[in-house]
Amino acid sequence: MNLERAVKRVWWHPIGQGAVVLLITAMGAWLRFAAIDRFPPGLYRDEAYNGLDALQVLKIVQQGSWPASLLELPVFFEANHGREPLFIYLLALSISIWGRSPGALRVVSAFLGSLTVPAIYWLARELFDHTVGVVAAVLVATTIWTLNLSRVAFRAVAMVPLLAVALALLWRGLFNKRPGFMVAAGLAYGLSFYTYLATRMTVVALLLFIVYMVALHRESRWLGGWALLVLAAAVIAAPLVGYFIGHREVLLERVAQVSLFHPDIHGGNLGLALVRHAGRTLAAFFWRGDSIPRHNVPLRPVFTPPIAVAFVGGILLSLRRILRPAHALLLIWLAVLSLPTLLAEDAPHFLRGSGVLPLLFCAPALGLVTWARRPILGRWWLGPITALVALGVGAALDLAAYARHMRSEAAYYQFESGAVELAAEINSFRRVGWRGEGLSVPAAVPHADRRVYIAARLWRDWPSLRYLSPKGEDLVPLEGGASTAQPPAVRVFLALWPFEQDLRALALLPPESMIRVREGARERGDLEAESRLLYVIYQAEPAGEWSQRQPLGEWAAGIRLLGYRLRPLPDGRLAIVLYWQATRAVEIDYNVFCHVLLDGTWAGQSDGPAAGGYYPTSRWRAGDVVEDVHIAPVKIDVGQKLGVRVGLYRWETMERLPFVEGAGSVEGAYVELE
Repeated sequence: MNLERAVKRVWWHPIGQGAVVLLITAMGAWLRFAAIDRFPPGLYRDEAYNGLDALQVLKIVQQGSWPASLLELPVFFEANHGREPLFIYLLALSISIWGRSPGALRVVSAFLGSLTVPAIYWLARELFDHTVGVVAAVLVATTIWTLNLSRVAFRAVAMVPLLAVALALLWRGLFNKRPGFMVAAGLAYGLSFYTYLATRMTVVALLLFIVYMVALHRESRWLGGWALLVLAAAVIAAPLVGYFIGHREVLLERVAQVSLFHPDIHGGNLGLALVRHAGRTLAAFFWRGDSIPRHNVPLRPVFTPPIAVAFVGGILLSLRRILRPAHALLLIWLAVLSLPTLLAEDAPHFLRGSGVLPLLFCAPALGLVTWARRPILGRWWLGPITALVALGVGAALDLAAYARHMRSEAAYYQFESGAVELAAEINSFRRVGWRGEGLSVPAAVPHADRRVYIAARLWRDWPSLRYLSPKGEDLVPLEGGASTAQPPAVRVFLALWPFEQDLRALALLPPESMIRVREGARERGDLEAESRLLYVIYQAEPAGEWSQRQPLGEWAAGIRLLGYRLRPLPDGRLAIVLYWQATRAVEIDYNVFCHVLLDGTWAGQSDGPAAGGYYPTSRWRAGDVVEDVHIAPVKIDVGQKLGVRVGLYRWETMERLPFVEGAGSVEGAYVELE
């Protein structure tokens, strides 16, 4: 019993409380900031649009006079279905420090997500006690929903800590009759309307709670305190309210697009759709969660089994104690703030449902704490130990699942990593901007002889390109087709959409260059099962000594083979890299055959058009050197003699292109390489 008293003395001491909260916050911050420049991969378009708007904020501030330029900042951003501005303002500040990188956007979310841990601890402590606050803070720090929200540059992450702080201030002010706290609560609450759409539903939750308090708790009938709260919130929210009064069509535009009441969404049976969505929303906590990889490990419920049991226990406890204001607020808040996902398509949707987060973790925390405080088998310590085990097991399961998810194919495609890889390639070629790794943008080392041309479709359809790769004289989107109005460049990087079939842009490649053609990254839509190629790269640089080489062989159409490289790949295949040159324009598209011999015996082959068909021989220009890569599925054992026979043929007739005698070992219509 002495040990029990000693533990309680330390646990409830202010220094002990502060140390525990600081430790949990540090753990939550580490989970959010660790590798934030790499995970999640890519940069989703909503994040990129936020970054683009943040750049406009920076432009307004930098070009205007301080502080008058602040009055020119928008209170609402209408692009991309409309967005509240607070998060975007914070992104602008981060970009001014780190530059135009994915990490500069996500570090803001990590910071706000880290602040959410002590904010929810404070709210839970105000409503219940220190122990409930600690358990709620651990859940906030380690649950996938809040962890993922803290690592993605979505504006909803700013809503959660602001609402938690506003409710904690409200509680302190209301039950201690402290006008200053009521004013502060109103200021924080008013500011929350500048964060995310779901905040609007909190008005309903607070009104229901006020009705509850006035009806059942006389001590809450503090008209002056409530007036201070409303007045402070109204002053802060007034600019946004004024904007919506003048732009009524914007106010509910996004709501109307996704509303379950739309016939295209409820499918002609609204009642059945409501029941179905209510079931899905409820099941999200225990059985089947959000399926979108940007929001969640697909279909994983909010809580792991031990925490789900505690959640049910907490809800049942609050139902029993509903006459107590804290428990009533918990139930009202969870019910009302679940409506944005329940009443919209794709339920459950963790982004739309994020309004429940300020109070959500109080429910399982109540369940665990209630269990921990009951002696088990006459042992006071068994309750706390089993509660800690449940908490630890839940955290371990969630963190392991999330770590796997961040490295998954689903995350790669859902965060549109292919477009980000293209941006990194472009910036590496230009030596300007973010180049694929790191939180900050390295110093620019521009070269006047380099130029990037990019297909209009790629530039238009992928906002991450526009955010990560600054447009300039050395980066030219091919809007309206290929243009040669730009001054010539020695080195050119040309990115084309592979399905346009319009190769007029190849005229932008400088003549008599070494031309390398390769496939880029792949992309896959949200509802698609198969991926597809996103872009093809044509890269030109001075041919140098290649143009002076003696050919290994020359074919009748004026095609020379200048050199080659044979490179075994880790997966057992053989890369055959050929370097061709045309001495005159070639009229026909020829295929290349590469027959692999091991110890003089045929072992495999690779046949196909030159440069993967993206730069066919009919497009070759006199003097250019073309790098052509073929992959043969052969495995070479140690000691085996390798040989490759290379030639050209016409696919329609299978007739080989005849060989013209020249330097090198020649036999028939092919050159044999060793």
